Amino acid sequence: MTVRTSFPAPGGNRLPGDSTPDGGAGPPGRREKIPFPVSPVIHSALRAIYAGGPKLKWQADRNGRPFYSYVTKAGDITFFCEPPPDYSRRFHPTIALYYTPRLGFIYAGSLRDKVRNLSVETADVFLILMSYVARLADPQTGIARITLEEMAAMRDVRLRRGRSQNLYDDLKAEVLRIADLRLSMTWKDYKTGGVVAFGKERPDRLLDILDVEYRQGGTPGTAFRFRCGQALSHFLNAEGLFWIGYYSKSLLHLSPYHEAFTKKAGTYWTLIGTIAGKKGGLPRAAPRTILDFCGDNVHWRNPGYTVDAFFKAHERLRELGIFADDDLREPVSRTRGYFKEWLEQPITVRLSERLWKTVARSGRQLPETRGEIPPRQRAGAGGEAPPRDVATLMANPAILKKLRSRFYLRQEDLAGFIGITRQTLSRYERGIIGIPPACAEKILILLHKKARGDEGR
Repeated sequence: MTVRTSFPAPGGNRLPGDSTPDGGAGPPGRREKIPFPVSPVIHSALRAIYAGGPKLKWQADRNGRPFYSYVTKAGDITFFCEPPPDYSRRFHPTIALYYTPRLGFIYAGSLRDKVRNLSVETADVFLILMSYVARLADPQTGIARITLEEMAAMRDVRLRRGRSQNLYDDLKAEVLRIADLRLSMTWKDYKTGGVVAFGKERPDRLLDILDVEYRQGGTPGTAFRFRCGQALSHFLNAEGLFWIGYYSKSLLHLSPYHEAFTKKAGTYWTLIGTIAGKKGGLPRAAPRTILDFCGDNVHWRNPGYTVDAFFKAHERLRELGIFADDDLREPVSRTRGYFKEWLEQPITVRLSERLWKTVARSGRQLPETRGEIPPRQRAGAGGEAPPRDVATLMANPAILKKLRSRFYLRQEDLAGFIGITRQTLSRYERGIIGIPPACAEKILILLHKKARGDEGR
């Protein structure tokens, strides 16, 4: 099964038809952040939402009804979709299917259609709702309230397809999709050391959401009052996993259409970075793990597509200030077999200090970690030195691979600097064709410049 990974498209910061408050794409360098609770339920809920959509990576039970299961050493969480009863019909499908079995297949198909409507924007709305929960004096039992206008402001979008009402209708639909999510779970009880289970017989709501219609100044509006379900609230206490992380608004402002993978990858690093920071470490994960969280499959027919999309997304995250440092490396060679190795090669990042620091229940910031990527993982720590002359490079083109690895140079970037294609550069490195003197001279200029920068650290 092949699914293409989304990556940033030039100039695309919104869904088609969206407008920002200033009428443009909005300032790219915003550094605001919002609080949000960190827990296994939130992590798995985002996985389930990302696994929905057209790809529909949810499984189906024997009756065709969709479900999504997340399993770890600590336990398992399974999500379902259960819309509210439609009392306008003579028989609700859940009742009628016992009398007419064919209706069971129709009902299962309608559930799959609802899961297909889950999107990256659904996850954005979920994170916004959880940020309001994080602000409550008692997140475990408190009730939060949010209006559609406040959600639009958090997304930094004012209009959709020329009208604000279109935007509000879409945001309302996303909230109602979240309201349809149910879950059952079995997880490690961090208080007793045993096991706790929720919703085994009847799945629990992810969020208990109630829509409220109101008028303000003669203008009608819609707001939502909501609180955490029992399973989610279990982790919002001092004995559970109660801590508050920070999520960058710049990720919320990214387009869920044009920059979907960047948004999802940034969400993943924020989640595990918060947990790693609390434990005094740095977030570390392999590309395959990140792709799995994002709900994207590996593009086996064109591995370079996945690698390039992955690097473009992480470059964008560095641009947004999500990362302070990382040891992400371009594959030294893209010869046969490199892709499987690259997928399993762990990456270590250091989140921006403003994001990884967590807040305890008392409001005190937890102690700061060392926050440094080990020197052996940094670029320029030893390795080959650039050749002194053009003739040496032309006689030994294989050294170019090692130098690119040392200086974190991608084939695409080096080829662009020289003015050739990446495929041509690859042939140079493998010795299939010789490096022209003019190209070798340009390569040496860049390599020596990188080496001088390395020595000045």
